[in-house]
Amino acid sequence: MVKSSRLVITTVFGAVFGIICMLLTKYVDGIDFWPIGVAFLLNHTVLGVAIGASSIRMNWATHGAFWGALFGVFTAISRIGTGQEPWIIFVFVLIWGFLIETIATKGFKQAQ
Repeated sequence: MVKSSRLVITTVFGAVFGIICMLLTKYVDGIDFWPIGVAFLLNHTVLGVAIGASSIRMNWATHGAFWGALFGVFTAISRIGTGQEPWIIFVFVLIWGFLIETIATKGFKQAQ
């Protein structure tokens, strides 16, 4: 059963981290801010929804890293051949997934 408060918290923090990534794209040469920034925002928001709605039972840290890695793979694959380093994008999305889970579980005491 999905807790609505956990879902809201993870979605909000996914959007916050998406906005951070969106704003960071303004400072990278060769990246179109609008389409890539919005893609990062949507990707991270959906990542937050997936973490909040997931019913997979595993350690909280592994859970966040798992979802971050899953979303990071697809985001990194989409950036191959664009002049960006896909592995950096993968690592950052993995970290964002871990942080979303950490904030929800430890900061707001919202267990899975």
